[in-house]
Amino acid sequence: MSGKASSYPQGPNVNFGQAVAVGLGAGALGVTVMTVSNKIEQLITDRPNSYVPGHTTGSLFRISRSQNPDGLNHLHHWGMGLITAPVRAIMAYNGVTGPYASFMFMVLRLMTDEILEYNAGTIPVPWTQPIFDQTIDLFHKFVFSFVAGYACDRMIQGVRYFGSDY
Repeated sequence: MSGKASSYPQGPNVNFGQAVAVGLGAGALGVTVMTVSNKIEQLITDRPNSYVPGHTTGSLFRISRSQNPDGLNHLHHWGMGLITAPVRAIMAYNGVTGPYASFMFMVLRLMTDEILEYNAGTIPVPWTQPIFDQTIDLFHKFVFSFVAGYACDRMIQGVRYFGSDY
């Protein structure tokens, strides 16, 4: 800790509707960075693609799992990113910013995936999954949540995580 007082944001730089739009853009950015980090991680770990997200989306919309599994995976990731990131934008709009806010949002993002995947019958409860799979899932949700969170905080409240006194 630096000992300096934080310069807490005084209020949003945008109106509510603009904040929600920022959330959509932040969600797209978060999914993009998460996808890139996923591919880099797969190169390092030699892990194959997971089709759990696509199977979940297929089950929920009654689409055959064999029909375009990569497309269903993308639909799931992009859909979840665009649905959940406006929540993070609303958090920022109301002054809930910074890394702790992004951590809280990560839990929300993880929870939405796990609830859908469990209820679609594509995964067992998370704590019974292999530790490696849990770690990978948490890592990628972390990447998504902190990228989307930073974009929301920066664009809605003007908050910088680095190189500032916040």
